[in-house]
Amino acid sequence: MAGRNDVVIAAALELVAQVVGQQPYANVGANAEVKMLETFLRNHLPTFKGRYNPDGAQTWLKEIERIFRVMQCNEVQRVRFGTHMLAEEADDWWVSILPTLDKGVELLTALCLRGSS
Repeated sequence: MAGRNDVVIAAALELVAQVVGQQPYANVGANAEVKMLETFLRNHLPTFKGRYNPDGAQTWLKEIERIFRVMQCNEVQRVRFGTHMLAEEADDWWVSILPTLDKGVELLTALCLRGSS
């Protein structure tokens, strides 16, 4: 059981390291990131407002994913660009969940530091 947890924690820490390493304006690639966002926005994709509409949500997601594939977006870009297209209730939800996500990153970092000492 402990071996499986180690693998999961290692994979999560690797993902966190990738995300931290790709923060906008933290590296020279920031201009490329801005240009990719501009290209993404030129597709005039609809925003997702979060109202109950399963078919509409599925259609929105398919359109966004199609653009992600063509642009060869990585996972971090997919999150950034996709959440940029949230509006109203969906954006409110995203803003409310961000502190929880940040705490998860802090917890993973603390676990990593504790395990390496």
